[in-house]
Amino acid sequence: MPSIKMPTPVKRPTSQFYWIRKKVPLRYRKWVGRKEVWKSLETTDRRTAVARCTAASAAFEAEWARLAAGCSNPAAGVESTPLTHQDLHALRGAAHVRVRDAHLANPPVGFAAVGLRAALDESDPEAVDQAVRTFLAAEGVEATDAEVARFAPMFIAARRAGYADVARAAGGDYSENPELAKLPPRTTPKLDLLKAFEEYVEKGGLKGGKDGPTAKRWRPKIRDFCKWLGHRDLARMTNEDGYRWADHLVDQGYNRKSVRLVWIASLSATAGFMVERRKPGAQNPFRGIVVRDAVDTNAEAKPPRQKGFTQAEAKKILTATVATPSSLISPEKRAARRWLPWLCAYSGARVNEITSLFPADITQDEVSGVWCMVIKPSLEKTSNWRTVPIHSHVIEQGFLEYVEERRRLGKPLFYDPARGRGGKIANPQYKKTAERIADWVRSLDIKGVQPNHGWRHLFKSVARHVHMNSDVEGFIVGHRPKDANAGHDYGDRWVTTMSAEVEKYPRFDIPALRQPSAPNKRRHRTNFDATVAKPQMNRRAARARRSPQQITADKADRTARRTAS
Repeated sequence: MPSIKMPTPVKRPTSQFYWIRKKVPLRYRKWVGRKEVWKSLETTDRRTAVARCTAASAAFEAEWARLAAGCSNPAAGVESTPLTHQDLHALRGAAHVRVRDAHLANPPVGFAAVGLRAALDESDPEAVDQAVRTFLAAEGVEATDAEVARFAPMFIAARRAGYADVARAAGGDYSENPELAKLPPRTTPKLDLLKAFEEYVEKGGLKGGKDGPTAKRWRPKIRDFCKWLGHRDLARMTNEDGYRWADHLVDQGYNRKSVRLVWIASLSATAGFMVERRKPGAQNPFRGIVVRDAVDTNAEAKPPRQKGFTQAEAKKILTATVATPSSLISPEKRAARRWLPWLCAYSGARVNEITSLFPADITQDEVSGVWCMVIKPSLEKTSNWRTVPIHSHVIEQGFLEYVEERRRLGKPLFYDPARGRGGKIANPQYKKTAERIADWVRSLDIKGVQPNHGWRHLFKSVARHVHMNSDVEGFIVGHRPKDANAGHDYGDRWVTTMSAEVEKYPRFDIPALRQPSAPNKRRHRTNFDATVAKPQMNRRAARARRSPQQITADKADRTARRTAS
């Protein structure tokens, strides 16, 4: 294959300097927006211009590759597998077979055969380069420029061999070409399942995208399957692989429902999206895989698991919210302990929906004057904005005063961005706040119930007990009834109506609310305390300044004294 000619400096009538004129390859034109580019080399010296021309050409190539990668790479973050020598020869065989099979049924003869072979001008580097890239894209290969250059001669040889087979077939010889039997299989995947998953979470409408909870939960499942199977090529996966994987997970002790709804569902959803996008080699061998629940005829029936807090547990937690906390914890953590349980109890909201609130999300309804929380979509299950009235019992305790304090500070209600440690987007600070509240609830000896989600279950139980309107109760907690028809979405969600239902929730009688606040738990150290502690501090400082020899001698002295005693 002829070498590609490097650009040389050229003169322009309108400038005294040398310029570089470079043709934009076809594969980059949709991002660059033009067929050729010009750039001044800022020199009148020919030798200097030649050196600068080479550097400018490389800079153009790098910038175009960056543009293409940024616009077309759906699997950022997944390590690409470079093509091996074996892969190049395997692709040579694929090109040979593709050319041969396209014309094998009715092989052209005479001028038609000559015209077919001349469809690609092998003397044109740009045409060959584009043909190679088109073929590799159809094979699911994201090759570098160096790999394309290595494969181009093999591609031309494969086309010639394929057309030679077509010519033999025209004479009635359909025997298999012995050269194909010598070629190896590919080592890189034709359709990488890991990259396919990253494209799915970005473009498949998955809630929260690549950093959402579903993506975080599914991503390791996809990786584990590929590691167990020994490859990540979706084009080679079978329905039998899916069933063996499901059986393996069940044998490892995983819950059958989790295997069905998480492990297999993640594979099927990813593969289905690739089929939908008509990717080369796409198939969905996991569709229709059934993981049936095991039936143990000897097992005794168990009572239903408790999902929500009991009234006693709820009162225990709410009583702890008004206890005076240690002064060593941050103001945001104290506020989270003070207000989060009350807001969750009287609204049934998910805890992350509350911990992510800003002061601007606490607003007063313009029509009714009712104070509400505006819960916005996040990485969680929330998909629509919803307005939730705040129970009057929470307002009477002074919650709005705290909101106003945070508004003046310009900070979220329950966390301080300045205290962030630069974590990932998938683990925001408000989630850490919820986790700490869960740990605090567990420290109160609350067991057997999810420490944060238990409020949501309790709200639903109380709503049934006080006969809340089921439609309005669904508006408040963000649930759509499973048996709802189109009429469920008719009309507007009046805050007045929702507030009336929220106020049906009976108030928790917490005696601690009527008692004065206890003094701060931390006793400040007096001058006398400092005087007493100073000798001990001096001894510690002296021990810290000891040399290794002194430490060894002191140990030997202590040992000798113990032996003597």
